[in-house]
Amino acid sequence: MLKRKVYQELLKWKENTEGKALYIIGARQIGKTTLIREFGKNEYEHFAEINFVTDEKAADIFKDKLTAEAIITNLTAYLQTPLEPGKTLILFDEVQECPAVRSAIKFLVEDGRFDYIESGSLLGVRYKEVRSYPVGFEQILPMYPLDFEEYLWANGVQDK
Repeated sequence: MLKRKVYQELLKWKENTEGKALYIIGARQIGKTTLIREFGKNEYEHFAEINFVTDEKAADIFKDKLTAEAIITNLTAYLQTPLEPGKTLILFDEVQECPAVRSAIKFLVEDGRFDYIESGSLLGVRYKEVRSYPVGFEQILPMYPLDFEEYLWANGVQDK
């Protein structure tokens, strides 16, 4: 994986005691998902991912009541992977395809069992379909394509 400066921001977020979800926004194909996967595998015992573009049925997790208990029950059944409180990162990728995630994240963060990262390109955002924005329950982190220094790292140029 390429070395990215934004990884340090992910570490700061994880260590932060405010208990917010992280929403990473940025252009398509700049490495958001790859970076989050690497972070999840390196920094957590358990990592789970739902991509709302490649798995359209995943949106059904959020069709019923938007309570933490209902959503986590649906998540557990859907993912069929270990989710251990305090040791699990859950990635909701391409959230622009499932506006209900943005409404539900407040309840999931309040529940506090797991850490959550949302990721999206903002391409085709259906912002009018979001019933309630999670003000105060998520931190927004913009991600950009490689900067010049990251480009040099990727091409093996020494720091000196």
